[in-house]
Amino acid sequence: MNDIVRRRAELLVENKALLHKAFLFEDGLLTAVAGAAFAERNRTADPELVKECREILRKKIGLLSEIRGNNELIVSAKMAISGNPEQYLDDVIEVYKRLQSGNILGSSYRALAATSICDAKRANDVEKIVEKTEAILKGMKASHPFLTSDEDTGFAVLLAMTDKSVEQILTELEESFIEFKVDFVLHDNAAYSLAQVLTTFEGDSKEKSKKAVELFEAFKDAGYSYGKDYELPSLGILVNLGKETGDVVAEVIEVVESFKGKKGFGIFEMTPQIKLMLGTMIVGTVYGENQPAANASVTSGAISILIAQQVMMVALIAALATVSATSN
Repeated sequence: MNDIVRRRAELLVENKALLHKAFLFEDGLLTAVAGAAFAERNRTADPELVKECREILRKKIGLLSEIRGNNELIVSAKMAISGNPEQYLDDVIEVYKRLQSGNILGSSYRALAATSICDAKRANDVEKIVEKTEAILKGMKASHPFLTSDEDTGFAVLLAMTDKSVEQILTELEESFIEFKVDFVLHDNAAYSLAQVLTTFEGDSKEKSKKAVELFEAFKDAGYSYGKDYELPSLGILVNLGKETGDVVAEVIEVVESFKGKKGFGIFEMTPQIKLMLGTMIVGTVYGENQPAANASVTSGAISILIAQQVMMVALIAALATVSATSN
């Protein structure tokens, strides 16, 4: 295992434990995502600073705001990492207001999308990004009205921050989605999200799609089923790393194996699919750090971090919805 990959994996485990101890009633996946946010910057989590940031957040924003709720710990962690928590939160609030324009109900997805814009240092471009996001979503809905929902906002924002035109984006999306039709039958929604992830990166759409399927099959052959639901889009993070499929899969598996026996990563605390997603996030961001993305000013690694956070939060929201439905 690459030394940087190993250190990031160790930091993730350490950070999750620190945040879980400080935030006992938070979902385990939330503490993992928040811990990963620190690890991706090679930092040990600072629970006290995160608590201070949460207090700032709670004073500025009402309980019913979607910037709080499921997103509260993530936003607080991002504030802590930013170096200027209050300014970061002010930017997120303003960007979220713009994303909310014309919408009556709040949205966890739009709130998280607002943090993506701020994390990419693009808050000053919010008008242009939101306009492009709306055009992308409109095109997606026209082509796939039953697949496109509020859940797609986060990825649409990432696509809007690329240098590709709306027409290019929609064309690539269709090309990739068509490639996935055979391989991910009955999983159209996840396949379409995977197509969105691939489109945020440079490269030929058919080649990227082929690589994604190769990776999926390689994980299955290695005895680690990636799954075809909420976890599938994260597979796209591994596509453009410039490494052999077998090598990438082996390293992700090494990371997953390193989680064994670690507190908070047991079978009753985290599914095998979630652990694969975390391993993918670590390997994808380490090897993608110096590679160009579809936005010339942002590295592939930075985009991978934002994608991973989007995928993880979608997974969490889906999991919480399932628990809620079961309890009713």
